[in-house]
Amino acid sequence: MKSWSAKAERGSAWLMRLIAWLARTAGRPLCRGLLVPITLYFVLTDGAARRASGEFLRAVNGRGAGWREVFSHVYTFATTLLDRVYMATGDFQRFQVKIVGLPLVDRLLAQGQGCVVLGSHLGSFDLMMLAQRAMDGRPINVMMRLDPRANVRRIAGIVENAPSVIQTGRPDSYLRANDALQRGEIVAVLADRVDGAAPSLQVDFLGRPVALPLAPHVLAARTGAPVVLCFGLYEGANRYRIEFVEFGPAASRDSRGAAFQPVVDRYARLLEGFARRYPLNWFNFYPFWSAQGGHA
Repeated sequence: MKSWSAKAERGSAWLMRLIAWLARTAGRPLCRGLLVPITLYFVLTDGAARRASGEFLRAVNGRGAGWREVFSHVYTFATTLLDRVYMATGDFQRFQVKIVGLPLVDRLLAQGQGCVVLGSHLGSFDLMMLAQRAMDGRPINVMMRLDPRANVRRIAGIVENAPSVIQTGRPDSYLRANDALQRGEIVAVLADRVDGAAPSLQVDFLGRPVALPLAPHVLAARTGAPVVLCFGLYEGANRYRIEFVEFGPAASRDSRGAAFQPVVDRYARLLEGFARRYPLNWFNFYPFWSAQGGHA
């Protein structure tokens, strides 16, 4: 079976390019209307994404998902893709954004060790750019996998003061992240997908086992930096919510393998809680439970 990296990003590359073009040539109200036939076409032609949506909605709602629910799910994703184009070019004023939990981040940063922010594909991680503005431009570094064929930042054009990107999978990835934390900066990293054979641990998520990556938790443990979760959630129309959530203590510095199980379980429980509150913000359009792998 293909990994999520082969499906989740590349499969939606054409959708990103089409929406980016529409965003540049028409206003947001018109584009939102055009998203209806675009979404319908995507749902009809991308069977893998359609089945993945149905699988998740059944798991989170405890019942079967009909076409209307799957359409709404994909339409929400398409809407946030459209908005990401505007965000990537620095056009933030068109959105109403509520930011919750900033005092928590300020308190952790005051400890002088920087802060690890754990994100996910629940909602839009690009809202970290808005969070950066709300925190008076405090430096934010985003650790992420870059796919040049499907990266919305490349398609739309990155805003000048956007977070710095630390590409994962490179020899200096950890060193760059550690240096940023030592400078008292924020390092944000997605923690809900396993890339290939990267180390992972199995957890329970929505009643089924799934592998989640170890690397984000290892980073926090080795550096001793405090940890917080962040969700950038779409609430309809032009409304977004950035919520920082207390995560609790990281694993000890000398933890290895299965010793990380409690913190990975904690992340899964928090992610599940927000997924139940905002199910249409779940943007993993691939077989989430069966496509991930890895080992501790």
